[in-house]
Amino acid sequence: MKVLYVGLYGEGQTSKMRGELLKQILQPQVYDVIDTEIPQLNGHRFFRSIAFRYKTGPLIKQINKYVVHQAGLNNYDLIWVDKAIYLTKTTTSLLRKNAAFLLHFTPDPAFQYHKSSLFRDSLPLYDMAVTTKSYELKDYHDVLSEDKVVLVTQGFDKMLHRPCHQFSEKSGVVFVGHYTDDRRAIIQELLNNNIEVKLAGIYWEKFVKLNRHNNNLKYFGKGVFSEEYAKLVSSSYFGLGLLSRIVPELHTTRTFEIPACGTALVTERNNEITSFYKDDEVIFFKSASEIPSLIAKYLNDKDTLRSITERGNTRVLSGGFDYRSILEGILNRASVKAYHPA
Repeated sequence: MKVLYVGLYGEGQTSKMRGELLKQILQPQVYDVIDTEIPQLNGHRFFRSIAFRYKTGPLIKQINKYVVHQAGLNNYDLIWVDKAIYLTKTTTSLLRKNAAFLLHFTPDPAFQYHKSSLFRDSLPLYDMAVTTKSYELKDYHDVLSEDKVVLVTQGFDKMLHRPCHQFSEKSGVVFVGHYTDDRRAIIQELLNNNIEVKLAGIYWEKFVKLNRHNNNLKYFGKGVFSEEYAKLVSSSYFGLGLLSRIVPELHTTRTFEIPACGTALVTERNNEITSFYKDDEVIFFKSASEIPSLIAKYLNDKDTLRSITERGNTRVLSGGFDYRSILEGILNRASVKAYHPA
């Protein structure tokens, strides 16, 4: 079997994680990679910004030229394209000719956030398009027949996202994510209630400065990744699974990573998350204003908190939410030739 993976393949990229899992699952005779991060890193910062915002400019041409050159005339049983917001229809047509099966995957909001006309124009060329965004299904169906569109959940990495601390070693609440006004209000209220908060993410500098004399705030910088991320989440009693308001997000990677790390997930109640977890497996809230009182309640009832934490961890491990299970399901759905699950 011959497989080509097209996507960001630098260290720490979730695209690379998917690619390496795909290689492990399929064990192809040939596994080639076109790392689209290479031309992006070689491009000028200004043109990277133009490409991201408007999907045009010199960098778009450089990326497509690079992909076409790397792909050449080689034929593959499967070409997996990850996050193709910069690929033109001409480039995708070349990949289409080279592939027995052409598949696109993105965990991102392709239509409501990235809004790439390049991707939309190329979408009909794919045999399958996989998304994690239920609110974008109509957008996909407007371009591609429904039988070619597959909805999966976000996920977690079993090898990475795991408990690293005993329950007795935990403390406080953790949130890893970018600053927004609504998130600021939640974190501030926790601090005002004398609850320890471990925080990481971009744009929090002003907030951290304002709270620099509050010993309950522990700021870990603009980002924590990989093993350090798992350790930080695992070190906490609670993990805030706050959703984005930029798009109508209904779950996020944190929805699964937090319980996988052996930490109690604090999350809003919605139709998607209640399909993943029962009331005794995570801590649901209807309004963000409930979060401080809920956390205070369970800090005073550690036995119940431990039970919720353990049940949440059991559920996420057995529910097929890990990336390997998700990829195996996609390959089964695609009926990829020579794929035989154990």
